[in-house]
Amino acid sequence: MSQFPHPSLPSSVKEPWLAVNLSLFFPGIGQLYAGKIIRGHSLIITQVGLYALSGWLILSQIGNIFIGELLLITAFALSIWGIFDAYDCAKTANSPSFEKLRTSQKDPWLAVFLSRLVPGAGHLYINRLWFSVLFFTFFVISLLVQLVPILLKSLIFYHVYIASTIRRERNQLPILGMALVSILFSLIISLQIFFIKTHIADTHIIVTNEMKPTLQRGDHVIVDKQIYRFKSPQRGDIVLFSPPEPLQDNHFREAFIQRIIGLPGERVKIQNGRVYINSQPLEENYPQKLSQYSFIPITVPANSYFVLGDNRNHSYDSEDWGFLPRPNILGKVTKRFFPPQRIGIVSS
Repeated sequence: MSQFPHPSLPSSVKEPWLAVNLSLFFPGIGQLYAGKIIRGHSLIITQVGLYALSGWLILSQIGNIFIGELLLITAFALSIWGIFDAYDCAKTANSPSFEKLRTSQKDPWLAVFLSRLVPGAGHLYINRLWFSVLFFTFFVISLLVQLVPILLKSLIFYHVYIASTIRRERNQLPILGMALVSILFSLIISLQIFFIKTHIADTHIIVTNEMKPTLQRGDHVIVDKQIYRFKSPQRGDIVLFSPPEPLQDNHFREAFIQRIIGLPGERVKIQNGRVYINSQPLEENYPQKLSQYSFIPITVPANSYFVLGDNRNHSYDSEDWGFLPRPNILGKVTKRFFPPQRIGIVSS
């Protein structure tokens, strides 16, 4: 049974591992709990600024992705420091007698922290081996079902707290509130990520060499999904698109990345390795290989585009399967963020 052996503890004592758990929600909250108001607010403002600026640098057309990634790493490092600092702030706020008492027992908030890192680890810490194995197994299985891991993880760290034999709080409100906030916080984050990936920007891994040398197999790129809400696709844009009907009929399901060459209403032909638009040779400033084939003049239909891979002789593109309908275009490839030696803007 759980016990409450310290009813006479002053309300001013701070739980260092509770401060750590609060910091996991957002850096600075643990410092506020520990009474370091200025430090807590400063850390929160700094983190928000770093995340906002790094996001803009990474996702925007003109931002420097390398600097953005450095700021993101800085924000992560500051978060780690904030966790350790929150612990120290809470610890130094306590009397030596309370700290001696706290460290002589199994700390329930440390059990909560361990369970948030690895479900089941907190139960192992409080010597509940079978609960540890059971919860860890359930959590691993739950990963197959969307959103269930969020609910189960909160249940696990709530249970590990109430299963601890030593608890200094007089009621369960702090841990109950943390479990509910954890669920809400996780759901909000999940919805934000879904909204960003669907409407603002997403990532894509290049799996072919159709766009070589501009894009190579293994490159990780950012796709701007909102740019074409404000303007039409332009010649030279590298676009991510879902397979048109001819490709779907051939059992293609994954998205393609190729370059827009012909716009609606234009006549496109390929002769002697060169692309001609309305009988005029197309000046292509991006790296590309000349075609070893010819293509008779065709007119691009309305609301459609003619796309080619930069690796012209090894690309399955409009020369093979026809025109790309405008509704199939998912976004514009703007930046490469991996591998490190190829970080930068993708040329149009």
